[in-house]
Amino acid sequence: MKFRITGISDTHNKHNQLEGKLPGGDILIHAGDITSLGRKDEVKRFIKWFSRQEYKYKVFIAGNHDMTFDNEKLLRDKLAHFEGRTEWDTECANGKPQWLIDMLEDLDRDTFYLENSAIEFDNIKIWGSPYSPTFGHGWGFNKDRGHDIAQCWNEIPMDTDIVITHSPIYGYNDRSRNTNENVGCADLYHRLHEVKPHLHFAGHIHEGYGYGTIPYKSVWGDIYTFNPSTCNLSYEAVNAPITFDYDFMSRELEFLM
Repeated sequence: MKFRITGISDTHNKHNQLEGKLPGGDILIHAGDITSLGRKDEVKRFIKWFSRQEYKYKVFIAGNHDMTFDNEKLLRDKLAHFEGRTEWDTECANGKPQWLIDMLEDLDRDTFYLENSAIEFDNIKIWGSPYSPTFGHGWGFNKDRGHDIAQCWNEIPMDTDIVITHSPIYGYNDRSRNTNENVGCADLYHRLHEVKPHLHFAGHIHEGYGYGTIPYKSVWGDIYTFNPSTCNLSYEAVNAPITFDYDFMSRELEFLM
């Protein structure tokens, strides 16, 4: 039950800069923000690149920047704000645009997109969500702290082995340099204590790159939580992918140097 797993996140269109840095293996995980704004050409380039990586399985979620995965109107509003655009060649979808639906339906058989949903392969159960606590205005997949976002985390099945969320958990790899505050989700922290997955991947807070362990004084062992954000706070692709070998039986983890 030993798997070689690589985590990346927050590539923001800089995924090509990871060429030669992904060793290949069993599972490649991307924890969201694959694009800058969720435009069609951005998504298309990412999926083409992600699908050809040398991993047995590839799993990704969206993030707050991938706005068309949530609702195309968010992208239109953001472009209107940034560029002053008010006229469009096509109508705006109420939700995902058809071009995105078609792309996701045409993913390779070894590539999976998760949106508050799960996938199972080789007896490993993975659940992923693009949501994060509300911040700013007009970004994708934001839910207010408390009841709204807790309802989202309550969907995580109790038998999940790997949880992927765009939001980090409170107190782990979530320190914002701008505010010097922990900005992760406390409700997600509490839900992971209930579910007790083996591994957790998140991103969103670029300067939170790294990993930690959530200790348990029980037979369950620790939960490893990772923030493998590729980009730093200046959106430079400087952080290496996080790759390790993990045994789901013994819970032993060994980083690939």
